[in-house]
Amino acid sequence: MTLPFDLAVYRGEPTPQEILSSHTQVHRHELAITSIHARIASLLAEIAQLRVEEAQHHEAIHTCKGVTTLARRIPDELLAQIFEQCVADGWTRGPVVVSAVCSAWRRAARAPRVWRHVYVNCSSPDALARTRYWLGMTRAGPLDVTVVSVWNPTWQLEEIIDLLLQHAARWRTLAIESTSLYQVNVLLVRIPLMRTRAPALREVSIDTEVHFDETVDDGATDVVGLADAFSPATAPALTTLRYFANVVPRAPIFPAHIQHLTISATESPVQRPLAADDLLTVLAGVPHLRSLTLSMPLNYERAYVLLPDPARAVVLPFLETLILYGPTDLNEFLFHIRAPRIRRLHLRSLEDMGYRQQPIAPSLLRFLERSAPASFADESELAALNSPSPPLNSNSREPLSELSPEAGAVPLELLELHDIDLAPEAFAAIFRALPDLRELRLHESSISDGTLRLLHGPHGLCPRLTRVDFRWCGHLSGKALVELVKSRLPRMTSGTESDESIEIGVFNPTTAANASEGGDDAAEGAADSVEEVAVINCCFVEEQDVLELARLTTCRVVMREVDEDYCRMYPTLLP
Repeated sequence: MTLPFDLAVYRGEPTPQEILSSHTQVHRHELAITSIHARIASLLAEIAQLRVEEAQHHEAIHTCKGVTTLARRIPDELLAQIFEQCVADGWTRGPVVVSAVCSAWRRAARAPRVWRHVYVNCSSPDALARTRYWLGMTRAGPLDVTVVSVWNPTWQLEEIIDLLLQHAARWRTLAIESTSLYQVNVLLVRIPLMRTRAPALREVSIDTEVHFDETVDDGATDVVGLADAFSPATAPALTTLRYFANVVPRAPIFPAHIQHLTISATESPVQRPLAADDLLTVLAGVPHLRSLTLSMPLNYERAYVLLPDPARAVVLPFLETLILYGPTDLNEFLFHIRAPRIRRLHLRSLEDMGYRQQPIAPSLLRFLERSAPASFADESELAALNSPSPPLNSNSREPLSELSPEAGAVPLELLELHDIDLAPEAFAAIFRALPDLRELRLHESSISDGTLRLLHGPHGLCPRLTRVDFRWCGHLSGKALVELVKSRLPRMTSGTESDESIEIGVFNPTTAANASEGGDDAAEGAADSVEEVAVINCCFVEEQDVLELARLTTCRVVMREVDEDYCRMYPTLLP
């Protein structure tokens, strides 16, 4: 842009003519700027209009794609199943929300199965009306009921439970969650009073807190209404009960016919410390248990109270699975349990002690010895154990004398020791007591190569052992694992060429079967082959060892599926 004046004009005082010319030029440029601003405004308005048109086209495209979207083309049955999974995962308002998305989703959401998870928040102002509407949408389908109460008037709780009891025949599961022990009892007391039956009810869950200044009518500080509310006459199909509270109950409060029981406590206060006597009293009232899970607190306000009478024990004749999860000293409770049909034992400590826990081995060995059917042989209770009153919906059980091919041995098939370590002599004694053991899981164990050699075949201890899982076993070498697997490989027939490579070759089951049928006396008592080896974070198991194990059998270096792997379910507990 050229300058309007000669540069000489800036070297002195301007003349009147130069001042007039300057004002004229300024005015002309201002008019040009105004014109430019007007043009910019016009262009911006045009851009805004174009953006509006663009958004309209995007909306039209979105609408058109909605015709062919997968969400609309999914069959109603599959869509309803997806909605049901969302509700089961905790999205309680899911059916109402998805009904407002589109006509296809609204149609799928009308399926009764989508509404079968009835979630009742008693603190909601419209809890009764919403529950009535929800029950209406379920039609005649099964119900999974959850009742949550913080602190509500008794009349309100009674109204809600009375409405739910009108549909008790359709209950499949029932969960009651409340921070008030009194309110839980208010809900439970109404069930026998209404004289309704829940023939399809299979699972009950109670989650509450015990406050020692809060009692029920008879002064008790426990959920006393459970046994009456879910008696065999009221809930004949009930098999599973989960009880979550801050303390362990002191009285036998559970229905006697349940088969699967979970007790989880979070505290051991001075008013009611965790005591073996209370646990035995509770378990004595549920003789038909098939699985038992005890989860106890790690931090005690008062230490675990041992039983004054060491000879006292509770017999659980049908128990097949026992899980103890808590501080190390809780495992001493095994000393007082007898379970002649035990097949799966999981001992999980919350404490990483860093050394061998000496009291556990005697308790575990005594449990195995006193649970063996042979230990009942000279006792009058053996006949009663062979023919007790069977639990409802339970399959008939074999006599105790036929539980194990070994004479009177405990029929344990799976042993898991999580963060529980034993001395070599304790491992040896336990292995000798478990001829039927099929799976061994050790986590944070100092088991040595020498101890592992006790399992070497073909006539080693635990001859039926086929699966091993070792994690964070810092004293175990990969070579010892390879030798264990090789020692249990089936021996080939005499007509087979003796090549060392055959020992790690592919095993032919047909050949082995024919060899065993041929009457080889040496093979009759041979140990089973190791079908799977899991090794995770064992510092002396090297890559070459893993490759060698993979040639011999199935070798796994990852955790099992989420539904059965304890480390995957509780990842924060991993070291």
